[in-house]
Amino acid sequence: MSPQTKRRLFAFALINVLWIAFPTQSTSAGLGGPSGVVQEQEQAEQSEGTFSGLAPYREWKADLRKDHGLTFGLYAYLLYQAASESLPGQDDTAFGGIYRFQGSWEAIGRGGNNPGRLEWRVEYRSAANQPSTALSPSGALNSGFPYSDNFDVDLAVINWTQTFFNQRAGIAIGRLAFDVYLDPYAFQTTGRAYLNRAFVLNPTIPTTGIGALGAAGKGFVTDNLWIGGQAYDANAKNGEFDLDTIQQNEWLSAVEIGWTPGIEHYKTRRIQATFWHRDALSEAGVEAGTGLALSATYQMDQWLPFVRMGWSDGGAGVPAELMASTGFEYTVKSDQFASIGLGWAKPTANTSADEYVIETSYRWQATPGVSITPDLQLLLNPSKHPNKDTVWVGGIRCILTL
Repeated sequence: MSPQTKRRLFAFALINVLWIAFPTQSTSAGLGGPSGVVQEQEQAEQSEGTFSGLAPYREWKADLRKDHGLTFGLYAYLLYQAASESLPGQDDTAFGGIYRFQGSWEAIGRGGNNPGRLEWRVEYRSAANQPSTALSPSGALNSGFPYSDNFDVDLAVINWTQTFFNQRAGIAIGRLAFDVYLDPYAFQTTGRAYLNRAFVLNPTIPTTGIGALGAAGKGFVTDNLWIGGQAYDANAKNGEFDLDTIQQNEWLSAVEIGWTPGIEHYKTRRIQATFWHRDALSEAGVEAGTGLALSATYQMDQWLPFVRMGWSDGGAGVPAELMASTGFEYTVKSDQFASIGLGWAKPTANTSADEYVIETSYRWQATPGVSITPDLQLLLNPSKHPNKDTVWVGGIRCILTL
């Protein structure tokens, strides 16, 4: 696909999103998935814990949002993991942390139908054997923790989000977290049910930096159907706010179409298809690639099941040509959630065996600002460890929010 064709596809999607005459029913679902700045803030504000805590502080933050359109939070994602096996000379335990100060300021149209806001996220990652790589020596294609290594303090997200048509459509422009907008679904976050890359990210889709310059636009064209388009600097690097890479004019771009039975069910009852393309990275020596991803979720009372599939042509440096995963989250109580997931991936390298993943976890929301999640993963036929048929990965995650 030529750069001109990709630009036309992206422009076509955005034009349709922004200029089709939408019906009048509004939505506050937002553009992105659960790992977005605003989405994480809403999740933290709505969390119910077994024990209450910091009620005056939470009330003060609610007043700050109401009076000034400003909201912010401090987040710490702490994870310890241990694997039953690792490659020779490699560690089989890991501890890591992701620390964020993030927020948003609704500067335009506050309280109206089409607000605009500034979003930011300052992020820092540190580790003693970061889980994302310390456990990759277990030989797994889908590592036990999906996100990248430690890096110094970085302004990972700084963007403007503007809504249109009674909040039925919107655009986000600036330095974006690609995983917020690219093939999002209910569990595309390390803050919910799963930790393995097979469920949090799609191994048939390429990645770019944690923060990448780009734009995303999405919106409803009927009460049931939405479309969208997005593009990111494909050379962005984790932890580096380097504006020069965009001059290479190499992009990760995608268009999507989705269906929901009603706008009010946009987050939990949906089917979505995403077509993506990434240009060849000339300096890195990575060839171009194309692929298709499908996902579906459908909440039924306390059950939230999902199905995901992905295909790639093997380019763009993706680890898998084919993947499929399914699972569910079950709400035991308002403060307790159980989950299980099954995943399969066919590695891009034809010499590797197909890999299977089973993961289960139990999340306890101890207080509105503290959650604890024990997690267990079974990796079958780890693709990079031909001498092992099974590897167990156990861990515990703690999320602190303030």
